Amino acid sequence: MPSLSRPALATATLVTAALALAGCAAPATTAPQADGGAAYPVTVTDCGDDVQITHRPERVLTVGTAAVELLDAAGASSAITARTAEFGAALPDTLTNPPSDDLILDPADPTTESIVGATPDLVFGYGLFTADPAQVKAAGIPVLTVQGECGHDASTASEAVDLGTITTDVRRLGTVFGTSTTADATADTLDARVAAASRAATGESVAWVYHFSSEDPLSAYGGAGMPAAVLTGAGLRNVYADQSDAYLTVSAESLLTAQPTWIVLTYGLYGETEQQAREKLLAEPGISDLDAVKAGRIVMVGADTSSPSPAAVSGLEQIVAATDG
Repeated sequence: MPSLSRPALATATLVTAALALAGCAAPATTAPQADGGAAYPVTVTDCGDDVQITHRPERVLTVGTAAVELLDAAGASSAITARTAEFGAALPDTLTNPPSDDLILDPADPTTESIVGATPDLVFGYGLFTADPAQVKAAGIPVLTVQGECGHDASTASEAVDLGTITTDVRRLGTVFGTSTTADATADTLDARVAAASRAATGESVAWVYHFSSEDPLSAYGGAGMPAAVLTGAGLRNVYADQSDAYLTVSAESLLTAQPTWIVLTYGLYGETEQQAREKLLAEPGISDLDAVKAGRIVMVGADTSSPSPAAVSGLEQIVAATDG
């Protein structure tokens, strides 16, 4: 996601805005059914910092699809009252309790005013770019970050990411929402799936590419972040693993030089179909000269498989199955 400048707004103005927008806030919803016997307040670690949660959150504003998926895995998606920053990407159809699309407050990154105006008692997502996290917190709204996205914005520290980061986050949310019985059971299942799908290095190489929007240049995932962890788990060597950034703009020339054995192509990041994503990639000058393209070694994966959420485990299984033998 692009990093945008944060507006300099006074907290007093934000509180006023919240009162003015209260009538536009999302309707109340049913709080998650507690099953873990949590006693509040609870303190959890968030990108290296301690965050205290004083009561069970009942009005959650999510930022990005991964937040929705993780809350669903933890048995807490019923607390979602506002959704933002999904950019037209669809939620996976495997969710146990998917939230309504009527809760989408903003398809892009939310502003400070829109967050405060939605009156959440927790913000959870990949980070805040248009909004100022300090001002959100000053309005009395705690902010939690999807742990696989630490360092994505400027307000959190980077941390190493692996497939275990996903299940650690699910368990953490179980603590936050008092749903640890559900969250731990889901995490155990995900850990077992990762163990079953992971394989040793195959000696084959891969580039995982995507277009973030219909106007953006060709991009690829580098040596950091969840996509890198998925490719490692699949036993494939990422040709951009030496790049420390998670998100890269790449050229056809660099792919031609690397000649990866496989191309993994994401579709649906901005609502495009699998066919549209494939056609857009093949329209890039020089791409048709790749050996992987000539041999039809393109693996199509949905947008959510690159996020630090349970869908990444499905992505691991899909990539391993497609590249096996």
